[in-house]
Amino acid sequence: MSLYYELDPADDNDPPLLPPILTPVAVPDKIEVFNKAIAAAANSEAGTVFYSESTEFVEIAVVLNPEVKKIKCNQMLYVMMVAAGDSIGALAPPEVVVTYSYPGLIFLNQGEAGIVRIEVSSANEDTIPDWMVVGLKLRLNNQLQMDENNIQPDITSLADEGAGFVSRTRAVESLSRHFLAWISQWEDEGFKPVVDMWNSRREQNKELALKNKETVSWVGLDENGLAIVKSKNKEIFLSPIEITKEIGDINLR
Repeated sequence: MSLYYELDPADDNDPPLLPPILTPVAVPDKIEVFNKAIAAAANSEAGTVFYSESTEFVEIAVVLNPEVKKIKCNQMLYVMMVAAGDSIGALAPPEVVVTYSYPGLIFLNQGEAGIVRIEVSSANEDTIPDWMVVGLKLRLNNQLQMDENNIQPDITSLADEGAGFVSRTRAVESLSRHFLAWISQWEDEGFKPVVDMWNSRREQNKELALKNKETVSWVGLDENGLAIVKSKNKEIFLSPIEITKEIGDINLR
């Protein structure tokens, strides 16, 4: 049984109850939360959690004030991913296997279910950005599977995997708290625990293709959170912050 199972679950209209360091801001359904947070980041306090009022997805975007150089901000992609993995582990039944794939995809039992993205203010690699946004979008319900003529077995949701009882409100609370906990561990112990957890859940069977459609082989992560891949016997370093330049636009299908 999920730790978050409730006989009287929170209503989706209830605002999430977050730790005092975090401030929830509701974003109307159909508005892209990640883009909304980026547009507002310069005038938002650190710890502002924008969240969607959609009941199809749980979508959050957290504004941070970095204290590290831009290149190390890449690490936050993996911090959010491992936080999401822990959160889903608490929300979903124990038989649900959470895995990850660069550049930010989250899978439930090998079905695509979520995505993490990051953005920072303009800065050189060796300077500290003014702000950063870390966004996560996770499918609560799978509307795509309701069309019997268009079943996509490689796409799933929390509901498909037996966690349909989880409200958006509880999901926002859980994801936010686990993210805060992993940031605290990252501050105390560095990037290594994050890398170890991410690697333990990395999806082994997903191919990675560059913007030019070339498929590359996975090597690992470097100390800054850059993905190391091999192309034609040459190693290439991919930055999550620059992902649209290297791989193209990514989003949930």
